[in-house]
Amino acid sequence: MKMSHLSDRAWLFSSLISLSILYLNLIWKTTGDMDILTTDCLFWGAIIWLLWQRRNKLSYDNDPISSFLGLLLIGLILAKTISLFWFESTLLPLLPFFTTASLALIASGFKNLRQYGQELFFAWFLFFPTGVIGRFIDSLIHITVLNAKLATYFLYYFGFNVASQGNEVLLSLPERGEFKAVVDYPCAGLPMILLMLKMALLLVTFVSLDKKHRVLVPIVSIAIGFMLGVIRVCILTLLIPEPAKFDYWHGSSGSQIFSTLGIVIFSGFCYWIMQRQELNNHSSLSTNSQ
Repeated sequence: MKMSHLSDRAWLFSSLISLSILYLNLIWKTTGDMDILTTDCLFWGAIIWLLWQRRNKLSYDNDPISSFLGLLLIGLILAKTISLFWFESTLLPLLPFFTTASLALIASGFKNLRQYGQELFFAWFLFFPTGVIGRFIDSLIHITVLNAKLATYFLYYFGFNVASQGNEVLLSLPERGEFKAVVDYPCAGLPMILLMLKMALLLVTFVSLDKKHRVLVPIVSIAIGFMLGVIRVCILTLLIPEPAKFDYWHGSSGSQIFSTLGIVIFSGFCYWIMQRQELNNHSSLSTNSQ
């Protein structure tokens, strides 16, 4: 199964693009969500672009066993997608990782699988359900509890009679009674944190930044998502006595406003970082030329 590097490369990229289109088609049919489709297009584009940048450095040295396993895996993926039932749509986020892994096996074999480490990581992290990752992180760090405590501190600072108990914010309003806000996974801003963290990882992968900024960008993305989650919990806690307003800000419309605000703030920060990077590069060039 030895082919020239040129034909290997053409086969690898054409197969990856074809399978990514198949995945996007399935996502559209099962969700009908344009936001998810757009985001997944961006993620697939990132993976393909990462491979394309290193196309001349990849080692194409396969063997019969790895090629057989890779083809078998692709065959199983295609068979499953043809007979995919609606209740099995939860399996779709696993398809990008196994697709990338199977093509890497066919193209380069087991011994060269490590060279696709970055693409395999993105194929897993970018597409894997944020709910699963977020809840696992929350079980380790207890972000919902931290969110509730910080929201309680902010409300207390602004003069409200509040207390925190685990992931609950207890609010007492004169002449209106006592209310309790339970900070659950979505309310804590974890989906937004993970979305912006994914964007941050893509930025530091594709844009040439110095070491300090490569560390700073993901940290800031997490901080923005967390702080906006705290602000949202404060607003929701105060709106509990008014069910109509609470339902709006607790629903998809209110959530979308905070997500959009987070992306705008993070985009502005990234623009500022890249401007500073450009100024630093110009300063370095000026210093070296003297």
